[in-house]
Amino acid sequence: MSNLVIVVSGASGGLGSVTSLALLKTGHTVIGIDIVDSKFSDPNYHFYRCDLTNKEERIDLINKLHQEYKHIDVIINLAGIFMMESIIEGSEEHLRKIIEVNFFSMYHLNKGLFDLLDSNSRIINMSSEMAIYSPQPFMGYYVISKRMVDTYTDVLRREANYIGIKVIKIQSGAMKTKMLSKANDEYDQMVATTCYFASPLAKMKYMMDREITKNASPEIISNLICKIIKAKNPKIRYRVKNSKALRLVNALPEKTQDNIYKKVIK
Repeated sequence: MSNLVIVVSGASGGLGSVTSLALLKTGHTVIGIDIVDSKFSDPNYHFYRCDLTNKEERIDLINKLHQEYKHIDVIINLAGIFMMESIIEGSEEHLRKIIEVNFFSMYHLNKGLFDLLDSNSRIINMSSEMAIYSPQPFMGYYVISKRMVDTYTDVLRREANYIGIKVIKIQSGAMKTKMLSKANDEYDQMVATTCYFASPLAKMKYMMDREITKNASPEIISNLICKIIKAKNPKIRYRVKNSKALRLVNALPEKTQDNIYKKVIK
């Protein structure tokens, strides 16, 4: 499949910029969407600055794309944010924000552009390995948003299957992007403000640093996306660089996992 028209949300971010560049190199037309201006200069790259969580901006963008394009071949949803926050002590505003960015931006973009797709089109949604496993403490906000993405993608795939549109999800482990680098700042903020969790957060720092330093190059995702686009019959899900430690812990009963987290990071 060559010379496709491909929409990429989060196009200026770590995964989005690398993916957009890879798609441009293979001759595709890329429609980039982000709240941060793009640095790309390519005749086949068309950038639209838009906050997909803002209704007015989103509707304006959808209308523009309908006016300027008669057909879209692929929608790639890479817009996303990461948060470490306590379910008990964290703010409702932050929870709503991460759901808006990680889930609703995807939901609205796919819904708004769906009538520009046809039976040969594809939708690729970025989920997370966190959507597969039992959630870790202090990761609740992120896990909730990604489980919404995971379930939504499964339902969308089964409905779109009647039309012939292929829907694929990527359940990725940690990638080396600026999004994840914010985890240290969020951790420090939790430590500074917590009333209940000073001791477990102190012990959790080592575990968090160990996982973050293992994160992989975003080119792994961009190469995979190019492969998915080329594949005649892509898989319905791709698991990339998933944590062996999380997989081992999640092989245990839920109550045993509770006890392990309590003993290890209390």
